[in-house]
Amino acid sequence: MKELYKGLFVYHHQMCKEFTWAYSEAQAKTMMCRRLAKRQGVYPSVVFGYFSGDKDNYRIQKEIEINED
Repeated sequence: MKELYKGLFVYHHQMCKEFTWAYSEAQAKTMMCRRLAKRQGVYPSVVFGYFSGDKDNYRIQKEIEINED
């Protein structure tokens, strides 16, 4: 089941906040990075490289966790 994720990204000295529904944190990061790339007018590979995990410049966490009984 998809869950709501919130991502905070520091991109070129500005804070970007993104929300997305995804099955995992990795999928959420992929979707958010693609959106940032489209908004900035750059290739997704540029944004993926910038948020590769070498620096502490992003955070992704679950905003809403849904449990089915």
